[in-house]
Amino acid sequence: MAAFVAGWGVSVTGVPLGWLVGAMLLISGASLLRAPVVQPTAALPVVKSAVGTMLGAAIPPGIVGLAAAWWPSLLVMFGLLILGGAINYAGLRRLFSFPPIDALLCSMPGGISEMILLGDQAGADQRRVAIVQALRIALSVLIIPLLAGLTFGITVENTATSVRHSMAVADWGWFAACIVAGLVADRWTRIPAALILVPMAVSAALHLGRISAFEVPPEVSVVIQVMIGINVGARFLGVSIRALAGFALSAVAVVAVQIGLALAAAIVLSAQGTWDGLALLLAFAPGGLAEMSLIALTMGREVAFVVCHHILRVLFALFAAPALVATLSKRPR
Repeated sequence: MAAFVAGWGVSVTGVPLGWLVGAMLLISGASLLRAPVVQPTAALPVVKSAVGTMLGAAIPPGIVGLAAAWWPSLLVMFGLLILGGAINYAGLRRLFSFPPIDALLCSMPGGISEMILLGDQAGADQRRVAIVQALRIALSVLIIPLLAGLTFGITVENTATSVRHSMAVADWGWFAACIVAGLVADRWTRIPAALILVPMAVSAALHLGRISAFEVPPEVSVVIQVMIGINVGARFLGVSIRALAGFALSAVAVVAVQIGLALAAAIVLSAQGTWDGLALLLAFAPGGLAEMSLIALTMGREVAFVVCHHILRVLFALFAAPALVATLSKRPR
């Protein structure tokens, strides 16, 4: 309940994604102060599946033809991943004296749980990797919406005052079916990011096939934002303020490089006149798939475009990281 109150308090100020930001800040602070905070482990799969369902409802007709035109921005994204990773790796090694594997995993913007697990297996400082990766997502959620307003003059719609949509009983049934599809796929298949991708695909099929045209009410969106905020904030459970302070500067440096490159690339590409600068910024941003996709949905950007880029970003990181860790492990310390 406290997270909802904090979210409401921030949302009424007009801060972008206030419900999410307020909940995240409150739970982050409570986690660091060792207050009795519980991470919503049981509810999180349902929340992520609901996000996927909302994203699927926003996918436009003719998506296949649109996707074929995205290859230039995808190439730029991969270039940014490599360039940003190299800059951050060198910076963490030289400026912050990170060991090689720690520097590598902290500079990879993708798959926070996988990076932590890989670090544990490779003998890296698991706490350091966890803190830097958690700060990457938290700072991205805070900074990206503000940059969108400053750079492109676009603000996030206040969910509490958005147009209300009524859903019939059948619509709620389809909405629930999409969520269940995500939960089942995550449990019984090996589809990457199944909790988001499967309900997104089912929801898109329902809408594009004109089987249902449900629009999720703003109250549901508020709950989703708050739950995601709680999840991000709860990642700091067990982290001491001293440990956070010790790694905060390095995390800020990593995020500054990643967001700086993303913003520069978005401005350059959008200047060509054929690309939406804000969609590019969200697609290139180092935030989490669910968080950045939710921002895209709230800002009315092309959701499929943003989702596609983030899925490939995470997959790139998951495939590249083990190979790079193995290479570094063979080098003399």
